[in-house]
Amino acid sequence: MKVGSAKVDITPPLNIPYLAYLPRQGKFKGVHDPLYARALVFDDGKMKLAIISADSIGYNNELLGEEYNFLSEVRGKIQERTGILGLNVMLATTHAHSTPETTGITRLLDANGAGEWLEVLIEQLTSAVEMANQNLVEMSIKAGLGEARGIAKNRRKGAMTLDEQRANGFVDESVGILLFQTEDFSASDIIINYACHPVTVQVQPLVSADYPGVATKLVEKVVNGCRNCLFLQGSAGDINPMRDDTRDFKDVELYGNILGGEVIKTVAQMKAPDYPVMPNIIGIASKMIMLPSRDLPDPKPYREAFVSALNSAQESGTQEERDRHLRIAGYNRETLKRIERGDAPISVEIQVLRIGDALIVGIPGELFIGLGLQIKRESPASYTFISETTNGWIGYIPTIGTYAEGGYEVHPGPWSMTNEEGGQMIVQTALELINDLINIKTDET
Repeated sequence: MKVGSAKVDITPPLNIPYLAYLPRQGKFKGVHDPLYARALVFDDGKMKLAIISADSIGYNNELLGEEYNFLSEVRGKIQERTGILGLNVMLATTHAHSTPETTGITRLLDANGAGEWLEVLIEQLTSAVEMANQNLVEMSIKAGLGEARGIAKNRRKGAMTLDEQRANGFVDESVGILLFQTEDFSASDIIINYACHPVTVQVQPLVSADYPGVATKLVEKVVNGCRNCLFLQGSAGDINPMRDDTRDFKDVELYGNILGGEVIKTVAQMKAPDYPVMPNIIGIASKMIMLPSRDLPDPKPYREAFVSALNSAQESGTQEERDRHLRIAGYNRETLKRIERGDAPISVEIQVLRIGDALIVGIPGELFIGLGLQIKRESPASYTFISETTNGWIGYIPTIGTYAEGGYEVHPGPWSMTNEEGGQMIVQTALELINDLINIKTDET
């Protein structure tokens, strides 16, 4: 197997907004740590696959306007410049929140200079794959699992202790690892997979890759010969960092060091001569499906609440009171925006990559942990990794029973597109694609 590797800085200029509270498009004031697009290209002599992991909250495919598809634009340029089929490209994001607002909750194109920046971003993502395709070297494939505790918890199960969450399948602390290394160990590339929202420093004015940035940087620094470390976000739709009482970069460092340290330890074990090497197999399968829309409420009470909040804001005696009413107005305006979109089905791509005996399942939204664990549990593959906010962003994908429980994730805003049936359709489609890919055999077998 030949593997190519590259990393491109995608840190935005400060005029590109992030997703804030009030106003919804916040303005960055500086850069705490850079953002990257990391890419790997795999070549077995018969086909090539490419994976990009970008430090981004997620890319809505309507970013460029209704007449264009963001993923198609990226794939098209990659195919034109490298010959790698567009459908053989997976565009994953880490879901870090201190990054540009590319989810479509607000209209990014309304921001000054956003259109030009998006064109540059597409070039940067393309260049990462183009450069990776130019430095292919022979590598073996190994896979492993670690465990990183002290980072994640289920934010919807706060009445449970963490041990109870673990026992009931409401959190996944496993660390999936793919290691690619040359025979003489002089060069290696690593993919890590973990499930936790990177929101420790969200809604603050400094660009940051959050804890995935710390973890990947640590691995690249410590593991001898590591060219690149890609982070794939697991099924973290309802999973948050342990501490809710802080937005401190000290916690970002803490979580990143816990995760990176576990990866370093596990990779060291995987480098042992007797650690099993996986077969040189790559494969890809994908399917477009139409997800049902969530049920939409009567817009009248939301219009009334919106107008009432605006009036109250105008009559407020303090800035604090005014901001509170404006936040209420904004919340209702976004609900109206979701209602206005209507109940048309949502087109999404489910994509599965096979590398050795490991499968990477790309999901274009924020998958609840129960659905991710179901895919892992029912997959016949030796290793199954979930990569959410991949090849698109359609908001939260909840488990059955979530609507009855209520909460932010299923409020009818732009972050709530499909219903619980949609989640089950995604799981079943992913398992069908997994079963198709797992039957691929090497020439020797």
